Amino acid sequence: MMIKNCMVIAAVAICLLACGNNKKQTSLADTNKTVKDTSGQHLGDRNDTTVHHTMASDTGSTSSPDWLITPGKGIGHIVLDEDVNNVMKQLGKPDSSDAAMGSSLLVWFAGHNPSGNRTVVFAHHNMGGKDETVSHVRKVLVTSPKFKTADGLGVGSAEGAIRKVYTLKASGSYTNKSGKVQVYTDLAKGISFEIDGGGNCVGVVVHKVTDTAAAYLNMH
Repeated sequence: MMIKNCMVIAAVAICLLACGNNKKQTSLADTNKTVKDTSGQHLGDRNDTTVHHTMASDTGSTSSPDWLITPGKGIGHIVLDEDVNNVMKQLGKPDSSDAAMGSSLLVWFAGHNPSGNRTVVFAHHNMGGKDETVSHVRKVLVTSPKFKTADGLGVGSAEGAIRKVYTLKASGSYTNKSGKVQVYTDLAKGISFEIDGGGNCVGVVVHKVTDTAAAYLNMH
């Protein structure tokens, strides 16, 4: 009888232990917490299209990291030198793209409307390098006024206000439907501002510090 009781107690203990382990596994599988980001890239819930498409849809709070311009580093969660495939995972398929000679230019329109604000990414393969299969982000352009630097500067800011913070040098120009747009660059900080004829910013570009080749590249 004593042996039989011991066997029953052992069976109950094993059952309780198994239930405890199953409960732990289930709780981990069912959580929907954001993964800690240690690389500077946005991870989070892959099923949350609102999180990952804010830049493409032009929605969301301007106080969110999704809208922060960081000179020499990136814009929102697009990080310079990262694999451009990571950007497409965040923003989805680009509305327009062009590729040649190891480089690519990808464009996303807010609401997929060509007349809306744009997010443009220039990426390039390090041909001959160990990672030549990876197309690295070299330059990012945004035209939405929701993107701001930590100083509160961005599209819509006056040239005078920008010059109080950045040392600008003319680096190029282009013409849009409103007229000539002059591009000014602070190469030491890794940022460029596109200024229209009225003296207002209509586009912000981030590139690596002292990366002359990227800074002077026309993305229009």
